Amino acid sequence: MPFDALRDFCTLVERDLDPEAEMLHFLQQEIPNATEVDPWQFEAVNSTAGTIAMRVCRQAGKSCVLATRAVRRLKLGHTVLCLAPAERQTREISRKVATYLRATDLIVERATQTEIETSNGGRFIAVPASGATIRGYSVHEIQIDEAAYLPGQNGGEDVVVSVLPMLRDDGTSQVVFASTPAGKNNHFAELFLEPKDDVHRIVVKGTSIPRLASRVERLRSQLSATRFRQEVEVEMLSDGLSYFDLAVIEQATSQEGAICPILQNYVIAPTAKS
Repeated sequence: MPFDALRDFCTLVERDLDPEAEMLHFLQQEIPNATEVDPWQFEAVNSTAGTIAMRVCRQAGKSCVLATRAVRRLKLGHTVLCLAPAERQTREISRKVATYLRATDLIVERATQTEIETSNGGRFIAVPASGATIRGYSVHEIQIDEAAYLPGQNGGEDVVVSVLPMLRDDGTSQVVFASTPAGKNNHFAELFLEPKDDVHRIVVKGTSIPRLASRVERLRSQLSATRFRQEVEVEMLSDGLSYFDLAVIEQATSQEGAICPILQNYVIAPTAKS
């Protein structure tokens, strides 16, 4: 029917103009019954800040945000570099980008497990966070997944410093950090602990996402209170230098008054008066 073509055209226009509608369309490629995008996801996809820092609990959908941002860049013919601590993580994000691309009219000219090129000149590159493998690119957006777990000295700062010069100076370049927290002694934590200009900070607790309610309660029963606060409530709890694990300290903490067994029955003799 003629109206079917018009309806499809209007749907495509809506996705081009509305990042939220487009991301929902992408999500439905993986989760057919998805009905909405979380508000924080739309905020992250639509952000124009020079630096975006997302401190997000696991399974909340941060990889979906990174993949959506990558595809939107590819539609503009841009180049996106995605870093992750492990090669397995780079393959996973590449797979998600490839899945989302199938929901667009872009033509993929070349694709590997870690690199995708589109017919309009767009390029997505996903590599492990090693300085030896990530030099030499010129990109519009750098994405750093699990940024709190970057290898190297200074809590991953050396890796970040090595890739920042790759950003093109065209006024649209951005750096996107995404991770669950891993203490306070790393570059990712500094984005939240130290005041910096032009940083869009997004904090997402598992307890604030209704669709994760059952998973959150399961973790609450399985994890120590300290681990729950870190993994689910995304708190940055330590500096990573403590000799004892925080969970051990927590279990050893008592609300009762301190008792010294050695002195409990000891009677102090009175001193002689002068």
